[in-house]
Amino acid sequence: MARKAREVIPGQAMHIVARGRAISPIFLSDELKLSSLAWLRDASKHYELAVHAYCILANRIELLATPKHEQSLARTMQSFGRRYTQLFNQLHGQTGTIWQDRYVSKVIQADLDLLETQARIEFAAVSEGLVTHPKEYRWSSYRIHIGEDPNYGLTDARAFWALGNTPFERQRAWELRLGQGI
Repeated sequence: MARKAREVIPGQAMHIVARGRAISPIFLSDELKLSSLAWLRDASKHYELAVHAYCILANRIELLATPKHEQSLARTMQSFGRRYTQLFNQLHGQTGTIWQDRYVSKVIQADLDLLETQARIEFAAVSEGLVTHPKEYRWSSYRIHIGEDPNYGLTDARAFWALGNTPFERQRAWELRLGQGI
């Protein structure tokens, strides 16, 4: 039986989740997380997938991104997944996939939903009990969005730009929004 076609609308934001097989930890070290961010940045740039937000947890990576072309998302995730799997297997002396099935993706329809999705992604480490505030977690885009870390290849979504006229206004608005929880 053929797999159901993935809904991808060029220019429309999407929430993407790639999980470790059997929800096993696959992002085990800071070095692996840093490598994964570099590969994601390179692949998304090459295949024209605008990444707006991310969070890397032990057992998954979550993204908010907008594909420029119908194949932008698939090619980015394929490139990222292959490179990461190869490194992970090499380091751990194993073979085969480390991913649980295919990544899951959902089209985000409205700007309000986009900001809510971005908030949930950047708040994920707090929701999982890893930290008490998203500012404490290095492996999400939250610190970039509040101006505390340099931009690591992110493209702010239109809805994020609507939070203020200047970068400082947007950063402050986002910090206030997530400072209250989700």
